[in-house]
Amino acid sequence: MKPIQLEGSSSRGGAAVLLCSSTILVTLLLSLIWIDQVSLLHALAFVLALLGIFAGWAKLSEPRYFLQLDSDGIRYFHRRGSWLLSWHCLQYSGVPQSGQTTLSYIAFKLGNYDAFLQQLPLRLAVRIMTEQRALYLEAVRQGCSMGGCASELLTETDKFSTRSTDYNGIKAAFGWRMQRLADTFGYELYVPVSSTQKHAEQLCREINQARLQCIQNTAT
Repeated sequence: MKPIQLEGSSSRGGAAVLLCSSTILVTLLLSLIWIDQVSLLHALAFVLALLGIFAGWAKLSEPRYFLQLDSDGIRYFHRRGSWLLSWHCLQYSGVPQSGQTTLSYIAFKLGNYDAFLQQLPLRLAVRIMTEQRALYLEAVRQGCSMGGCASELLTETDKFSTRSTDYNGIKAAFGWRMQRLADTFGYELYVPVSSTQKHAEQLCREINQARLQCIQNTAT
């Protein structure tokens, strides 16, 4: 299978924002030669230019491609690392919903936790859990409709077991969260997207088709 790379939106415009903000900052610095006193408006422009430089740099640090489909499976790229979800580990992909609300993610239903958890980088796992905290809290809220179990579910566990492996620490917490999210929304893994629902659904169809094609090719 020829690799298919899907470009993300997080890195777009980073160079333009950085260049524009840097130009403004240089102009402001040069203007200090001709002015006697820095006004409040001038100081505010300095702050905004510095914030623009930081925002541009942050955009440029994001991976250009956020997903890659190849013969091994799906690779997710994050500035803190990447994970690989093999085709045989994936059951299907879809756009998750919370009630009647479509969530801004594409999600993956796993058939094998171990194949994924064993290769998951710890640094990336921590970052994903931090970024998807609101998603997890929504799962907890829906799982506690009577309001009596929220504190129990919010307690991070340091032990998680599958049929074949016992996990501790970060991977145990990540596995526990995958299970809780799957119980609530039907999927274990979530990748944030900023596209429309129609585009996200089309992307999931392409992923599912690629999975079927690779599995069929492997079997023949």
